[in-house]
Amino acid sequence: MALLSVITPHYNMPDTLCRLRDSIPNDGWIEHIVVDDKSNCDGEKLNEAKSYVTARGSIWVDNKSDQKGAGVCRDLGIQRATGRWILVADSDDYFVDGAFEIIAKYMESEEDIVYFPPTSVKEPEKTLSNRHIPYLKLVAGYSSGQSKRSEMRLRYLSVPDTSKLIRLNLIRDNHVKSSTSLVANDVMFSVQCAFYAKRIKASEEVIYCITESAGTLTTTKDVSRFRKRVDIYIEQNGFLREHLPAEDYSETCLSARGLIRQSLRDYGIGEMIRTVKCLRKNKAPINVFAKNIKL
Repeated sequence: MALLSVITPHYNMPDTLCRLRDSIPNDGWIEHIVVDDKSNCDGEKLNEAKSYVTARGSIWVDNKSDQKGAGVCRDLGIQRATGRWILVADSDDYFVDGAFEIIAKYMESEEDIVYFPPTSVKEPEKTLSNRHIPYLKLVAGYSSGQSKRSEMRLRYLSVPDTSKLIRLNLIRDNHVKSSTSLVANDVMFSVQCAFYAKRIKASEEVIYCITESAGTLTTTKDVSRFRKRVDIYIEQNGFLREHLPAEDYSETCLSARGLIRQSLRDYGIGEMIRTVKCLRKNKAPINVFAKNIKL
């Protein structure tokens, strides 16, 4: 039985999947579970990638359910996991050198979640990106002060499922499930894990690199996907408003500033008006100009 289960949802990225596998040591305390989401890319490349990662010890699982998406694959990986901890890694990202020496220090931790600050790069040029900056600031803010505000913000605004150790029993005991949405499916998964976590810790050591490439879900402009992100923001707000004491909810400083800016920048004034109306109708905080939402 492993101490750590690294779970990778995969869809049509055989080359970067092999790179990710190369960044994970072939060590007995680590198991790597790849859950393929009905990939339909070049069959030869996919088979080569499957052979490569399984030869290095990875477990390959095919998503045979009637649903698709990274959230579905995450849950399938969690069902298969045997480790004390899980660590989600996207197939187009990778772990930095020395990451698992850092991670190993937390295998006997009493915490339920351990947060790590990521870094990020643009591909293919390998220049530094800014995608990691918001999460870096959340971790740094908590590490430097550990105030109620910094804790609430780290717990509930650090929504990517990557670059954090999560105790497997926390997920299973509280029946945490992922969204089946094709976008932002990690938001409610991360929020619920954070809510049920009794003890958290933040490390200032970087273990994970997020990549930024053209054509991914995070860079493709699609108004229907954008609207789904708005819906998930509303769901996130509703969960926190319902489950947190009013003081804790206030300290999250939840804001739709980024969504409103994106609606105007990518889709125009009409979509911005629609977004604001939708947020107000659902009593979701907008806080575009509030000073207290600065990181």
